[in-house]
Amino acid sequence: MLPPIPETAQKALAIIRNPETNAADLADILASDQVLAARVLRWANSAYYGMESRIVTVRQAIVILGMNVIQELVMASSVSDQMNQPLPGYGLKRGELWHHALGTAVGAQLISKQYCLKIDQEAYYAGLLCDIGKLIFEKHLRDIKWDRSEWDQRSFLEVERAGFGMDHATLGSELAHHWQLPEELVTTIAFHHEPQLAPKHQKLAAAVHIADISMKVLGIGIGIDGLRYPLEQEALSTLNMSWDDLFALSERVRVHLARAKELIEIN
Repeated sequence: MLPPIPETAQKALAIIRNPETNAADLADILASDQVLAARVLRWANSAYYGMESRIVTVRQAIVILGMNVIQELVMASSVSDQMNQPLPGYGLKRGELWHHALGTAVGAQLISKQYCLKIDQEAYYAGLLCDIGKLIFEKHLRDIKWDRSEWDQRSFLEVERAGFGMDHATLGSELAHHWQLPEELVTTIAFHHEPQLAPKHQKLAAAVHIADISMKVLGIGIGIDGLRYPLEQEALSTLNMSWDDLFALSERVRVHLARAKELIEIN
């Protein structure tokens, strides 16, 4: 089992979700974590935000960036170290899963904004965490003595279900539930490969699914399963998107991902 979200991040997220919160309370929490504080200041001082004067305190940075951006940064930072590791069981080199997750998060959020879904933050978090279950399965994949040719004949979801009785999406949703994340994230993580089967939050699941596919189009985080990950056409229909929209999204994600990787400082 993966460790829970770091305590500092949990406290920061709780404060952000509190409608009565203020920048001073949040700044006190973030300042207690050197890594988080440094990343918040890095974001605030980035040319991406067009600031002319230098931001020197966490409280100033919170005011400049806003609670939503801080929330994204805290969540990304809390899982970055684990997701940045190599996953040889899936054929993923160091950083590939992390870059795939970050790109999926960015892509899902871009979809929400472009189509006015009003689920920008939920889309980001669900995209970021949709493959979190792979971190647990990967350790066991290396120990299973099966014929690797199975990957050439079956999808990775089928191989996981055959080997473990569930796939990484289901396991990831259980982990999200264990972390006490919101129900819409738990559901979306569970159904991000098959959004048409989601009992609710189908637009959110469809956004993450399409963003996930956009990363496959870019060739980021493909691994052993290659391109045997089908696009569910119903996901495009749910959001009134076309194939051209998907390819356009991939190019936008490429640009935004490069910026995000620089700012979060994960290589």
